Amino acid sequence: MATAKECIESPDYLAYRFDFQTENLEFLPITRSEIRQVSSLSREFLGPNRPAIQVPLAEVMPLLESAGNTLEKNPPRFIFHTAFCSSTFLSRCLDVEGDTIGLREPQLLLDAANARRLQWRSSTTGLNYADLPKLALLLLHKHAGRSEKLVIKPINSVNNIIPELLQISGGVKSLMLYTDARNFLLSTLKKGEESKYAVRAMFDLARCDFAHLANLRLSDALHMTDIKVILTLWRLQIEQAEQALQQFSPINRMASVYGERLIDDPLETLQAANRFLDLGVAAEKISEIANSDRRSRDAKNAGQTFSAGKRKEAYDKVESYHGTELDSALNWLFRNNPGTRLRPRMSGALGV
Repeated sequence: MATAKECIESPDYLAYRFDFQTENLEFLPITRSEIRQVSSLSREFLGPNRPAIQVPLAEVMPLLESAGNTLEKNPPRFIFHTAFCSSTFLSRCLDVEGDTIGLREPQLLLDAANARRLQWRSSTTGLNYADLPKLALLLLHKHAGRSEKLVIKPINSVNNIIPELLQISGGVKSLMLYTDARNFLLSTLKKGEESKYAVRAMFDLARCDFAHLANLRLSDALHMTDIKVILTLWRLQIEQAEQALQQFSPINRMASVYGERLIDDPLETLQAANRFLDLGVAAEKISEIANSDRRSRDAKNAGQTFSAGKRKEAYDKVESYHGTELDSALNWLFRNNPGTRLRPRMSGALGV
């Protein structure tokens, strides 16, 4: 079995999650090819039988002091998003051997986000929720080679700690992907009951980030229809994303990308993302990627293909099934939130 030092320092071990009860960090053995292959660094994609190694937080804590300016020398880049807006596709396209390596949805960052929601304080060390974002990034940074940039695509429920992540290093740059209300609604519904359940889980986390919703009773949320929960989650995420953009886009640390732009013009969008994030990927490589099978490979489901035509066909079926219910729900969202644009134009749009 690997030692604690090997787990902390070797890229052959992923700092997977933090156990708030035992205050142990759980490490999983992993290879670079596995990191590049999976859509999410979760047990669902990594497999439930991968052996876990527990390392006490107290043994990991010195990394905060000994790592020096690791994050300043080679700061991570982020692809933030509001879910169901092509962020996994973008992350895969910007994962280029020799230039970058992408980490998709590391659980450890979600743990850091939830620590903030819980206002967590350690019972075994002097650390608290404010320390976990930096500790997580230091543990994840080792997966980038000496000449590679680290590109992290967190899960959307990590958006509550965007300021903490971007202020860890002065060189951190990021994108914020988003979509409009109708596309978000259709994308959720076409995925079926499992997606509705996932959205309710996202909503339970997101409402903790808004003072006026933090005390919303569980029974109140349960009595909201699936469609109203989906649209309310979309609105909250758009609000949260716009707050981050207004803070960081004026200083050139964040740019917004409408997800449909990636589908309509992947080459131009990838080139602009490469430049903004200072990834240094050659233009020829970007062009090759934009015209490769990555464009037609389903971002989440291995072995399945994606096309705008197939997606439209699926959306048409959803709209036919629900009839006027969808338009009624969108009108409900606007009536109750008149300042909300159902197709927003967010601050700091990514230039060409």
